[in-house]
Formats: sequence, C-alpha cells, structure tokens
Amino acid sequence: MNRGLLARRLPPLSLPITLLFLAVLGSSIVVAYSAHASRQLLNTLFVEMKQRDKLQAEWARLVLEHSTWTAHNRIEKLAVEQLDMHVPEPGRVRMVSP
Repeated sequence: MNRGLLARRLPPLSLPITLLFLAVLGSSIVVAYSAHASRQLLNTLFVEMKQRDKLQAEWARLVLEHSTWTAHNRIEKLAVEQLDMHVPEPGRVRMVSP
C-alpha cells in the first residue's frame, strides 16, 4: 500500500527527468574538465614551442661558428703562420701508386 501512495505522489515523468538532469550535470562536469585539460595542454605546447625556437636559434649560431672556424682560408692562414707550411711547387709533387 505504501508503494501505491508513492506512485500517486510523484508525477509520471519524474524518473526520466531526474535521470536526464543527472546526465546533463555529468556531461557539464566532463565538458569543464575537458576544457581545462585542453588549456593546460595548449600552455604546455606554447612552452615547448618557445624552447624549440631557442634551440633552433642556438643551433644556427653554432653552425655559423663551425663554418667560420673551418673556413679554408682560415685553415690555410693558420698552417702558414703557425706551422710554417706551404703549398709545394708542381715540380716537387710526386704521385704514389697504391
């Protein structure tokens, strides 16, 4: 008999409306969490892109420095000045067969 009283007091669509409300509430919580996670990942991406740009600039500077240190005219100048080396005369060059 108590069951009959409970059934008469509640509107007929109260259970589906309650389930729908809970589904919408759960969905809104998931959307808020997803937006927050997306923003965190985007911030992480920007930090990593900034780091990448710094490393690319440093790499370009190092490549330029390497090409400067290994320039042929610089090597030749150091060989002549510090090691007293010179290019041999064509008559003094000998070809050696293997």
